Amino acid sequence: MDLPRPFRMPKLKREEDTPQMKAVREAFANAIIHSDVFLSGGVLRIDKYDDRLCLRNPGTLKLPIEQIYEGGTSRARNPRMQMIGYGENLGSGFPLILTAWKDAGWGKPVLKNKVEIDEVEQELPIKKLIENPKKINEENKGDLSDVLKNVLKDDLKNVLKELSERQLLILYYIKGNDRITIQQMSQKVKLSEKTVRREVEILKEKGVLLREGGRKEGRWVIVTK
Repeated sequence: MDLPRPFRMPKLKREEDTPQMKAVREAFANAIIHSDVFLSGGVLRIDKYDDRLCLRNPGTLKLPIEQIYEGGTSRARNPRMQMIGYGENLGSGFPLILTAWKDAGWGKPVLKNKVEIDEVEQELPIKKLIENPKKINEENKGDLSDVLKNVLKDDLKNVLKELSERQLLILYYIKGNDRITIQQMSQKVKLSEKTVRREVEILKEKGVLLREGGRKEGRWVIVTK
């Protein structure tokens, strides 16, 4: 499963970073900084699954998991990596990951201290995008609503219940890439461009979606809280 990669180009400089990408880099930096390189057989690795990323490093946690979730300070095993700019300030890294995942509506990252095998695992769940938009069921529709309700203004959250599957999918793709074109949306949701334009106009009328700028240089704006 790949992270969404939105495309922006402010001041002629390509920019496609997101809080979730920053969080993955932070998780990787944490794995390096806290690895016990002297453990025999210890391997630092990243496993990529359809619905999650798992980062594992040799060595156990120096603090209780509860304190790490709250941002507790832990002394790095490899402090030089932190000194040259990898990772957040001591104690702030994992809350950054939690916040990024909460904003995306992807569930709660899980930190596991596997004492029996001297290993720490960071598990980052990622909701799988619906591969065939024409096969949306009530559960899938609920998943899309969960992702989007963290984005909309409080007084618009009830509007989600009124949106069709098509409209939810269009918002989902716009959330991942605010520069997406009507043609690109048409390909993703497997509908004609005429139908996508009609659905977009409905979203504008409901006050959920705005357009800033022109057709080529503009971007979509989901009305945020």
